[in-house]
Amino acid sequence: MSEVVVTDSTVLIYLAKLDGLSYLEALFDSAFVPDAVYEEVVTRGREEQYADALQVETAADRFLDVHELPDEIEDRADEIQRSSGLERGECTAIALAEAEDARCLTDDHAARTTAESLGVAVGGTIYVLLEALDRERLSFEAYVDELDALTGEGFRMSASLYRRAVEAGEELAD
Repeated sequence: MSEVVVTDSTVLIYLAKLDGLSYLEALFDSAFVPDAVYEEVVTRGREEQYADALQVETAADRFLDVHELPDEIEDRADEIQRSSGLERGECTAIALAEAEDARCLTDDHAARTTAESLGVAVGGTIYVLLEALDRERLSFEAYVDELDALTGEGFRMSASLYRRAVEAGEELAD
């Protein structure tokens, strides 16, 4: 499967908390990170001494493709931000995904809704874990352990979403 993804901060942070940033390298042809997202996660994260900031920085040195956006994509991000009220990182991720015909990885509901309204395919941390399961990078048991670890790291997941994620995993594992 050939796929390019653009990730916002939430997916990077939660995958880092799971020691799962390598899934992005293993599962996708390219993983783009807008410079505004990198700034948010790594630069500000290091200032706050978040451990995941160093993991994302290391992944950026190895395989994440940090993009300084050209003016036309920055302008598009400005339009998205004005119309949606989303944060800058989310808007740059959506604008870059739209320009690259890529999937936008975000766990933010409003960002997902905005991206979908623009015709941009979306996914999130659970999507990445499902892809890892589907491509046998994770066993079903390890997938469920990762879902449990996500909630332990503060990932907001309702009981209904957890149940749907487990059911989706069971379908792939069969």
